[in-house]
Amino acid sequence: MSIYILCLIVFIFWLYIFFLKKNYLNIITFIFWGIFFPLFLYQLDWSYLVDNSNNSIFNYMFLTITIITIIYSCITANIKPFQLADNQTIEITSIGSNIAVFLNVSFILLYLLENYISSGSIVPGLIGIDIHNKASVSVISYITNISYLFLAFDLLAYKATKKKKYIIWLVVIVLTPIITRSARMTMLISLFQLLSLYILIFHRRNSSVTKKEKRHIIIRNTFITIIIIIFLLAIMSFTNYRMSHYGKYNITYADTIEWIGPTFLKWLAPYYGYFPLSFNNLKINIINQTIHPNYLGIYSFIGLYFGLFHIDRLLGIDGNLYNENNLITNGAANVPTGFWNFYYDYGILFFIPYIVALIILSIFLFNTRNSKYGLACTVLYCWYAASFFFMSFQNTLFTSVSIIDGILIYIIIMYSFRVKQTNNK
Repeated sequence: MSIYILCLIVFIFWLYIFFLKKNYLNIITFIFWGIFFPLFLYQLDWSYLVDNSNNSIFNYMFLTITIITIIYSCITANIKPFQLADNQTIEITSIGSNIAVFLNVSFILLYLLENYISSGSIVPGLIGIDIHNKASVSVISYITNISYLFLAFDLLAYKATKKKKYIIWLVVIVLTPIITRSARMTMLISLFQLLSLYILIFHRRNSSVTKKEKRHIIIRNTFITIIIIIFLLAIMSFTNYRMSHYGKYNITYADTIEWIGPTFLKWLAPYYGYFPLSFNNLKINIINQTIHPNYLGIYSFIGLYFGLFHIDRLLGIDGNLYNENNLITNGAANVPTGFWNFYYDYGILFFIPYIVALIILSIFLFNTRNSKYGLACTVLYCWYAASFFFMSFQNTLFTSVSIIDGILIYIIIMYSFRVKQTNNK
């Protein structure tokens, strides 16, 4: 019952900030829909595999997250990230124009190269070779794991120039990981980050919009909504297809997770297995695993220790130790959320990395209105805020490439685009 109450409290605060404060991209939006909504669905027991036991540490974790989230959301309720005003426009710089083709082509070629090095084929996903969780080549992975940078670049370039070639590049960047490597989750995260940026860049801050512009906005947003729905349905359909070993066996994701939820919602089984059931993995590991906190955040701040300092190579520390001997619900639901990393490192002080992440987000948020590097910080804000959404899946706040990728995003966007004041009233 306590988890239901926590979910309800966060939901009420989300309603307040979203509808009354009209702060649509406040962090509570990402945290409620990405963490507390799947946590609520987990509590509904739509799978026979759900552990119904009551665990005080599990409850304590989400009570703490609720308190921290509400305090932070209230502090930032009136602080909205940068949005273009009617008298502002985005310009692409000469540097941005000169590197546009190079950036897009580099991502595609490096992605195919990483596929080949990892599997012996440039399109392993098309020939049944599954490497979507295994492909990671030194140096190259810093580029291939940050598809959001290239998507954001193309979106901003299109906004600045209205040239459709950037939309074509954007589509190619989206399809390359999905088709060649079946990397659905990676691209889903990038597209969610991009959607956040789209809302800030294309949603007009002022109300002086003509009827013709309003009609165009409605048509554009309707089209994008339809595309998003089709994309999500396609991902779930493909997940079912992959679960059947590409049609070899008559089995669905719902069968694998022993779905007992409403029949008309059975199509949501892949989502339920990936997100709500991840909380089941968190709970059973808290109950059954004995941890020895290091209080250094070795497996929480992966981007620092393994991405930047490479302590696995220098000190021989196993970068995957937190996952060894982990208990899982089953093969279709096998991740323990990103909060397991925090608990493994800090025990009952697990909230330390969570607070650090909110501090980092605050730096991006408060600098989105800076005239010099506000646009770069806006792109970073969307990148990082959306990462909170996927913490119900795994530790997306501090990935092994996050520090380098954050620097790349800042430098490339900073020198490729600028916000210009116009004479429009």
